[in-house]
Amino acid sequence: MTERAASGSTHVEQPRKRLQFGLAEQVLVGLVLGIAVGVFFGGMVGWLEIVGEVFVKLLQITVIPYISLSLITGLGRLSLDDVKSLALSGGSVLLLVWAITLSIVLLSPLSFPDWPSASFFTTSLVEEPAAPDFLGLFIPSNPFYAYANALVPAIVMFSLLIGLALIGLPNKGVLIDPLLVTLDTLVWVSGQVAKLAPVGVFALIASAVGTTDLADLTRLQVFVALFALQSLVLALWVLPTLVTVLTPLRYRDVVRRLRTPLITAFATGSALVVLPLLTERCQQ
Repeated sequence: MTERAASGSTHVEQPRKRLQFGLAEQVLVGLVLGIAVGVFFGGMVGWLEIVGEVFVKLLQITVIPYISLSLITGLGRLSLDDVKSLALSGGSVLLLVWAITLSIVLLSPLSFPDWPSASFFTTSLVEEPAAPDFLGLFIPSNPFYAYANALVPAIVMFSLLIGLALIGLPNKGVLIDPLLVTLDTLVWVSGQVAKLAPVGVFALIASAVGTTDLADLTRLQVFVALFALQSLVLALWVLPTLVTVLTPLRYRDVVRRLRTPLITAFATGSALVVLPLLTERCQQ
């Protein structure tokens, strides 16, 4: 009797693990519901595009200032030796990522079917694009114009020059400290906007599916399926695996942390709008 009581007293019930339903799961639910609503209600939900555009524009508010401030403060706090080491290690990794991405982009057309002509496409619908101004795109002769028109390469170049100039200044903390506070504020704002991702993704997907002609989608299903497959392979396998090879991080931890910005980027069609959220998750 006493032995049973003693053995029973040592038994401690383990708490059951509750099913976690975080922001990533909510975004997935919004994506699935958006597809279902778009299929069943069709063009009736086309007005949801406005809700989706509002969400995307709210995400875009902090992107350009975040890119600029993160580059200025990130470089300005380093020493010249740190910059040289970062340029060698980070530059080599960046070249590797570029090589992988360009290889997939160049090889992907080989997987598409060879259709010489199609009833839903004609070259008369294609307008000749204007020749790009590479000098104006990369050289910020007027930084205010670059910021006002979201010329990201020119903004990056300007921010890199300012960050490099701050490295050798003795009193650079007077400028960098307020910029760091501003940067933290932008991260907080983007985090709050990201909480609206389930609603924004639902609206974007529902309006896109509802206003898409199913006949055209059927004819283009091979291209859509292959494009979606390539995007998923890059985002969920190639790039996370590259991170796990070059860092002590595990694949599961990388994907778990980045699943919310990845899903949001997939739904919005742009990885740039989730850059602040993506960087914050990488730091975590």
